[in-house]
Formats: sequence, C-alpha cells, structure tokens
Amino acid sequence: MDEHKPDADVNLNDTERAAFQRLLDMLHTDYQFDFREYKTVSLLRRVRARMSQVRVEGFDTYIDYLRLHANEAAALFNTLLLNVTGFFRDPEAWEVLRREALPPLLTAAVTAGRLRVWSAGCSTGEETYSAAILIADALGARAAELDVKIYATDIDDDALSAARRAVFRVDQLKDVPADALERYFSADGHAYRVRRELRRWCIFGRHNLTQDPPLPQINLLICRNLLIYFKSALQERLLTRFQYALREGGVLFLGRSESMMARSRGFVPISQKWRLFRRTADALPMPDTPTRRTDGGAAGEQQKSTVAAVPDPPRLTASGIVRSLPYPVMVIALDDSVREWNEAATVLYEIPAEHAIGRQFRDLDISYRAEGLRARIEDVNRAVVSVRLENVMFGRRSGENVHVDFWIARVFDERSRSAAILVAAIDNTAVARFRDEIVRLGEQHATASEELQSTNEELETTNEELQSTNEELETTNEELQATNEELVTTVDELQAVNAELAARSAEVSGLLVVHAAVLAAVDEALIVLNSNLSVTTWSPAAERLFGVRAHDAIGRDLFALPLGGRREAARTALSRLTANDAPGEAEELDFDVPRSDGRTERARLRFLRLADEQGAVQGLLGLARPR
Repeated sequence: MDEHKPDADVNLNDTERAAFQRLLDMLHTDYQFDFREYKTVSLLRRVRARMSQVRVEGFDTYIDYLRLHANEAAALFNTLLLNVTGFFRDPEAWEVLRREALPPLLTAAVTAGRLRVWSAGCSTGEETYSAAILIADALGARAAELDVKIYATDIDDDALSAARRAVFRVDQLKDVPADALERYFSADGHAYRVRRELRRWCIFGRHNLTQDPPLPQINLLICRNLLIYFKSALQERLLTRFQYALREGGVLFLGRSESMMARSRGFVPISQKWRLFRRTADALPMPDTPTRRTDGGAAGEQQKSTVAAVPDPPRLTASGIVRSLPYPVMVIALDDSVREWNEAATVLYEIPAEHAIGRQFRDLDISYRAEGLRARIEDVNRAVVSVRLENVMFGRRSGENVHVDFWIARVFDERSRSAAILVAAIDNTAVARFRDEIVRLGEQHATASEELQSTNEELETTNEELQSTNEELETTNEELQATNEELVTTVDELQAVNAELAARSAEVSGLLVVHAAVLAAVDEALIVLNSNLSVTTWSPAAERLFGVRAHDAIGRDLFALPLGGRREAARTALSRLTANDAPGEAEELDFDVPRSDGRTERARLRFLRLADEQGAVQGLLGLARPR
C-alpha cells in the first residue's frame, strides 16, 4: 500500500500543498520538530485550527506570523501535540496486561534483580503511574528487593512538568480503583498526589521517539494510541526500534487502534484484541541500520565455498562485519586515510560513507568537532595501545548535542601484516539526558549507561510464496484499519475540545452571576448604551425608577422608552457625546418619569463616555437618581 496515499485525499491545491510543506520544513529546521511523517489529514486540521484562532489565512502568511511572534510556536506545538490520556484507559486491556503479560516479566525480573519499563509518549503521566500501580500491586512485599525503573518520555515539556508534579484532580482519577487510590495517593488540597514511594520509580525526560535512539534492555514498553498519528513508513521504523529496545521475551503494549504490529515476525500476540505482544528471538537488527541478505540454503553453502577460494577472505569478512555492526565504526589506515565507514557512522557523524572513505581523517569535520578524538587516534598510532574516550559531546548540524563514548584500538591483518586503527563509538545521548534529569531533580542517582547488545545477522529463509500471500492479506487489513484510526483520532480531538468548551462555559456563567450581583448592588439606576444609543444594560434600580422592566428595555432605543423629557434635544446631546471628536466627556438630561398615581417625577441622568484603549467611543454609561 502506498504510504503517501492519505495525502492524496487532503483538500489542497498544488500551491497550498507546497506552502504547507514549507511550513513543516520551517518547524523542522527552526524548532527541531519534524512533523513531516505525521498523518497529513490530522496535522492539517490542527494547523488550520490554530491559524483560525490567530486570524491568519495562508500557510506562507502563518510562517511570517511564527517568525514575528516568539510565543506562537509554543502555542502551535500545544495544538499539534494533543495530550489525550487517562488512568487505566481501556480497563480490560490493563487487566489482560496484569493477568497474562506481567507475571512472567516479574518472575524474570526478580531473578535478574531489576525491571525496566519504558512509557513512550507519556503525556502528563497518567499511564506511567497506572503501570507503576499495576507493578506495585503485583510485587507486593517483593518491591523493596527489586530495582524498578520506569522511564517516561515525551517531547512536550509542559506535559512532562505536569507529570513530575504528579498531582491530579478527582475527575482524572475516576478509573483508579478505590483501594489503589487509598494506597498510592495522598490528599493535596482538592486534588490527589502520587505517593513518593511510587514516584521514585518514575523518571520523566524529554525524548523524541522519531529521532532519538531507543532506550535499550527494556522489559515492558508502553506506547498507546501514538502511532496512529504517523504515516506507515514511520510506523515501520518505530516498530524496528521497539524490537531493538525490548529484551527477548519483553512485552509491547499498544493502543486499541494500533494493529500494524500484529504482522511482525519479531513479535507474537499475547492478546490481539488489546494489542499486547511479546518480543521473540526472531527480531530485527539495530534500527535504521541495513544488513546484508543471503539467499540461504544450498545457495548459501555455495557462497561460503566461493568466499573460501578468494585470496584475501579476512579483509572481505571484516569489511562486511564492520558495515553490519549496530555501532558507529570507522577504520583508519596508519597514513590517516579512512578505509571503512559503516551506516551507523553515517547516521551519527552526518557524513556519507562515499564522502569519508578514501579521504584523510583530519580533513573530515568530525576530527575537530569531537574534542580529543584526533589526538587519541595519534596516541594509538604511536604507542600501539587501546584508548577509551568517554562522554565526548559534539553538535549535530541541526543544533542538537550528542554524547558519545569512543573506543580506539590498533588492529592487524595477519596475512598482509598490515595495521590500521579501529574507532568504535557508542551513542549515549539518551542516557546523558536522563542523567541530567535525575541530577536536576535530586531524587535519583545518575543512571549508568547500559551497554548495547549487537544483534546477530538474520538469515532470510522464509518461504517467498507464503510471505507474498501474507503481505497481500496484511495490506488489505491496513486499508480497513485506516478509517478506524482516523475516527479514533477525531474522537480524541473532540473530547479535548468539549472539555475546553465546558471549562469556558463555566467561566462565562460565573461572570454572568457576578455581573448580575454588581448591578443589583448599585443603588443608582445604571444604564449602558451602545454607540447607536440602544440599551445593553438596565439595572434593577433602573426598573424601579422608570417602571420599565429590563427585558422590555434591553435592545431598544433609549428614546423609544416611555421616559418623558425632550427627546430630540436629548438624542442630539447624546449623539454628540458618542462622537469620537466630541469635546465633552459627560451630558446630563432630565426626564419626567410617570408614576402610577398620574403624577410625574423628575429624574436626572448623567451619561459618561465609554472608550477603548485607543480612545474610540464604544458606548455610554448612564447613572440616574430622582431629583
């Protein structure tokens, strides 16, 4: 199925489509947020909603607006990064996780002495704390003997701040069982706060799921109702990263609308209905790192025989190993020329292999961007020793800083008796970010980086005919799921909008009550006119003084009411007062107010101008008392 097919349904002409792409490119280059692989239909709807709020038409105009208003980017990201979450959302799914998936995970964790959970796209933390409650309930007294870490990540800094506070309103806790609420929460004013013994498990940090390296050695990975916002190509890449992040036997917990994972040969379903999967040993290699494929079977044996006859097999084998390693690796000859440069090195150093191999290492910008690297390579060249260079920080072209450990060693080819220098790197950027978060909060010690495990090259021995049939069936299923995913997205957005409208309605109702109370408390008759001299406010005191009820007066011309007086002269005076260039600030008018006994009573109204900040007259305020 064409991954760009949903874009074809977006109601944009070619000019608008190009302008929308420019907006996405600008968000990527200027703010390091890459939305280009989000589903265009949902993304376009939210961008247009934000443009409507600021009264901007046209994507190019909105780009200019973003550059002129420093705070607009944050408001746009809050619109795009829709935080829809809740405690124990889909309770049946959490029950299946507790009953069928968690027991074997905890059994293995107790043996190993630790449990690692990753809550990806954690938003404001409800699902992270739901997982913590489930684990605490299952462990019971054994919790004190186990090292539990729940890494909760998101790209929304405001949401992460709310998650760290761990304070929730009563309505947010409606799906938390009463006994769990009593054990794991404490009252905090009119809200509840997660208890410290549960919070100490949870480490919240900023992590871009689509760009940053995945966290390794995870037992349980929770990523619910996030992938539905991405296009299929990005979903496939994230699937590979999830496989890499999870230990063998680890559990992947997705949202109810995310069915694309079911087809992967790297996972077996625990519950197809509730999107619970267990990672098998048959998993994909390190994300975004290509591997070589062989034909397998007899053809593979023939290939081995052929390779054995080649005069220089060690060099060819070493080259293939270097290129397939998940770690960034380069091999530098003693004359400083680069001999090998694998795909992981291309990703880390942002230098294509064709631009690196054959050139002098000192001519590559990474030789001076990574402080101390070139000097250590020269040390190894002179002294024939191995050197480890830890926590080297250098900047990417996007402005992002990465933290890398280097291992530099001299290697020998026994047949050719030649030597070279091997430089291997481990990208510890994600670990460094979590370490900074822990230091800043003062609640956790720095998390030691865990060594990444290289994955074995997989042999493709699957029957091609069965695989082709399976892929056709999966394509049909994906098409059926596309409509359902869009409906779920729309429902989530509507829920968020309804909640905002309810809050604003309550605020308006409160203001109306205060307004009515103020009018009732004023002894003088209070009348407000708009610039056309029509009544917009008529206080209870005005009803008593003039004998005209508010609903009969509001919306009518003041001089159409039975107030007596010299109508035309009074209208001229008030019209003069509403003029923007009028010299006076107030006018006083006398009215003969008829009484029920046939007499009239003289009342004097004093009108004041109501002007805005620019001095333009918006209406008149009248105060009246009987004379």
